[in-house]
Amino acid sequence: MSSARTSAETGVHDDPIKEEYCKGHIEKTDIYLRRRDYYLFQDNMLFISALSAIERFRWPQAVLAMVGLISLCHIILDAEKKKHGDLFRVGPDAVVISDSEAWNQITSARSPYTRGLWYGGTRFDYRGPNVITELDMPKHGKRKSKLASAFSGKHLAILEAKTDKWIAALITTIRAKITNGNETLDIGRMIQYFQVDLITDLGVGQAWKDLEEDKDHFGYLKMSDLVLPVIQSFSFLPLARALYSSIWFMKLFGPKTTDTNGLGLFLGILEKEVKSRFSHNTPKSDASFDILDEWIRHGVPANECQFDLALLVPAGSETTAMMIKGTLLHLMSSPMIYQKAKQEIKNEIAAGRISSPVTNEEAKSLEYMQAIVREGLRLMVPVNFGFPKRVPDSGDTLCGTFLPAGTDIYVNYHSMMRNKEVFGEDADSFRPERFLGSGPNNAHMVKVVELAFGNGRFMCLGKVLAWIEMNKLFIELLRNFDFQITNPEKPWSRASYTTWIVYDFWVRVTEDTTIGDAKHL
Repeated sequence: MSSARTSAETGVHDDPIKEEYCKGHIEKTDIYLRRRDYYLFQDNMLFISALSAIERFRWPQAVLAMVGLISLCHIILDAEKKKHGDLFRVGPDAVVISDSEAWNQITSARSPYTRGLWYGGTRFDYRGPNVITELDMPKHGKRKSKLASAFSGKHLAILEAKTDKWIAALITTIRAKITNGNETLDIGRMIQYFQVDLITDLGVGQAWKDLEEDKDHFGYLKMSDLVLPVIQSFSFLPLARALYSSIWFMKLFGPKTTDTNGLGLFLGILEKEVKSRFSHNTPKSDASFDILDEWIRHGVPANECQFDLALLVPAGSETTAMMIKGTLLHLMSSPMIYQKAKQEIKNEIAAGRISSPVTNEEAKSLEYMQAIVREGLRLMVPVNFGFPKRVPDSGDTLCGTFLPAGTDIYVNYHSMMRNKEVFGEDADSFRPERFLGSGPNNAHMVKVVELAFGNGRFMCLGKVLAWIEMNKLFIELLRNFDFQITNPEKPWSRASYTTWIVYDFWVRVTEDTTIGDAKHL
């Protein structure tokens, strides 16, 4: 690993001082682990932690050191993968895997694997688990099946209509800023506003109006930027995870629904909405569908509705937003691809094959735009690593290594999606053409990319909604506007945890007057 690493595809520069600092901690921890006789294989050892920081500093500095260390996880894990292969050890009873075939096997519908204790580390309400933090597999399965009804069947048309509504709102907001002379925008923040409004409208039938008022209502995004890195970092440290996710700790120090800011305020808003809905006991009609009512219809109790709504907002907004931001950056950094995408949209409009707004089915017929969506998802996969599955009692052999029962297997999506054996020698490059055409290799690449949403009984509930958004949004943005990076040397600031944290993504936006129906709204 070099001391100064630059991402070729985005031009984002990572901090060489921080990287050297992290390398030092890894080396120290590796020596520490090698002194002990663990039952897993001994050659491939990497243990991401802040043990040295905890020894040297007081707790606040130790926490910052740990979070800073883990914020470079995608770089560190990718480097270790290149040295040790698709499976290597990261702790006494934990390994990381980046082999797509093995991960597909682990997460298949009839897999005997269960969910690791890491999942419990994302719990933030002492009163009960949400669907992610529920570790009892039968309970998790029943609960997930009730929640899934809101994202399927007759509700797909409503999901698409709501998506159209908020894409239109995003375009209107951008256009208003341009008209007022504000062509330079923090597009990253605007996409987050769009996502929060879409998810809250879908969730409870009333958006927070972040886009309309250009404001982070209830301080949710500010809270998210501060809280998510800490929660996601602590989830990888067993002792820290056990402490802060314990009921007694959350009762004493955790968020309260009576708080006037932060995570507690967010939970209080959702609690109030759920109590109101259950007290009135009058579900809305299908015409005014929202996810909360659908859950109530399927017998989800009030407390579970509240816990899972608290999960829905970050899960539905943070992940898809990152993929959208990442794909936009790649497009702006690739002029030939950008212009080819614009030309395909222009041709389809001229031929009368796409409407305004574009439908999901129409969007899926644009071959090059679909390739861009898949390539964007591949290189900017919303989840980096985590989500461990626990080896069953029989043990298992993966990538030629036997893993005993109880071993947690963390997935390294970042490296998986850059596997040269799957995606070619230019796997680190943004080249949508790799997904054009048909054939077994193309089908295999598509299958691997879709693992980003999970697989089998571990499938993401919001997969269908995410695809609807991605299929439609880029077409609508590119048919209306032109985008240009304002700072090519540093287009954004980014940190990597389980998910990405991106800020200061400034771009210049102008009207595109070359496409026939640009002002279709």
